[in-house]
Amino acid sequence: MKTQDSEILRRSSVFRFLSDEHFAAIEPLLQEEHYEFGDIIVKQDEAADSFYVLTRGRARAVKTKPDGEEIPLGVLKPGDSFGEAALAEGGTRNATVRCSTAVDVLRIDRDDFLQLVTQEPDLKQSIETTGRNRAVQSFLYQFSNFGRLPTPVLRSMIEKFKPVSVQKGNLIIREADGAGPLFIIEKGRARAFAGTDGQVRNLAFYRAGDFFGELSILNGSPRAASVEAFSDCQLLALEPQSVQDLRRRFPEFDKLLSERLALYQAKTEARIPLDFTTELLPAETQV
Repeated sequence: MKTQDSEILRRSSVFRFLSDEHFAAIEPLLQEEHYEFGDIIVKQDEAADSFYVLTRGRARAVKTKPDGEEIPLGVLKPGDSFGEAALAEGGTRNATVRCSTAVDVLRIDRDDFLQLVTQEPDLKQSIETTGRNRAVQSFLYQFSNFGRLPTPVLRSMIEKFKPVSVQKGNLIIREADGAGPLFIIEKGRARAFAGTDGQVRNLAFYRAGDFFGELSILNGSPRAASVEAFSDCQLLALEPQSVQDLRRRFPEFDKLLSERLALYQAKTEARIPLDFTTELLPAETQV
């Protein structure tokens, strides 16, 4: 491997914290490959069996929807890596990487990597973290309004996310509690409701990609409604301090939340969507 390539690899997010000893153990496992403009390096849904670091050129990661539409996930430049999930989990590729110029990469096969991590478990954790962050970014691009934010904003958000799991029927937010995290639903469904004098009003219904909980942070007020997990939910939480920090640093993030605040109608009762009606109590579905 060329000295320049070794330096690029050493600076990459996956390998920068490795000891010199373990980095030296990785280098012999890396294979140099070259691709021309328009070539596909990895293809969505194919077997994930290798990990790559770009050393020259540019490439673009895209996600193809069932209808054939391509969603751009980001531009890859020298030092960027992809395929982390292949090393940690195997399975299939969740995106396609296509060359925007002639490209050189360094590749490591999964079988070789698994032998190596028995000696260096921290390497596996580093790659899993990088892969997880990339998967969250892909999710936001596809399903959330946050996906329209510039890449630097998204990356800063992802660094501050805390994963939260809530079982079906439990409250994610309780009405009148103090300000707490902003939540994004990664998997599952939830509903927001408010109760006065024994009456319950459904205010909103949430699915994957929807977010809620920002109102109390923006207004500095108690929670205006309760939010119940309508199914088992996996959530991404942004603590109030993180939300305020992102608002200060990124006008685009602040604008997105301000637009949401302007449209917020806490007193409007939400119509129950069809995919929620079969699980609500009969009395509620008649509202």
